[in-house]
Amino acid sequence: MIGLDTNTLVRLIVDDDQDQAARARNAVSRAVADGKRLFVNRIFLAEIVWVMERAYKLPRAEICSVLDRLLNTVDLIVEDREVALEALERYRAGPAGFADGLIAVGNRISGCACTLTFDRKAVRLPEFQHPA
Repeated sequence: MIGLDTNTLVRLIVDDDQDQAARARNAVSRAVADGKRLFVNRIFLAEIVWVMERAYKLPRAEICSVLDRLLNTVDLIVEDREVALEALERYRAGPAGFADGLIAVGNRISGCACTLTFDRKAVRLPEFQHPA
């Protein structure tokens, strides 16, 4: 199994650095051809959304499309895929961020009755509450 870093996959998605994009494509293709699975973790998912929002100013709908493709790629193992899929649906519905969805769903599945936050957008998710 080969882990992927945010910077590597961003090169493949936005193709803004021809050399790095080609190197990333070749490395991923070789790994898959050799029968190796590719792996991304939840931190990677939060990071890639942040990069697409902040650095590339991509609209939420386009980011959701990228996440849909990632989460449904056969050769890609996604840490806690079901958590990520539910977080994606929360993000798609807005206004909370994708990382907020990961936190909300992950904490709920881990047994948290609620998650305390001062984040005004996150608190709109049912798992979050403002501290009393």
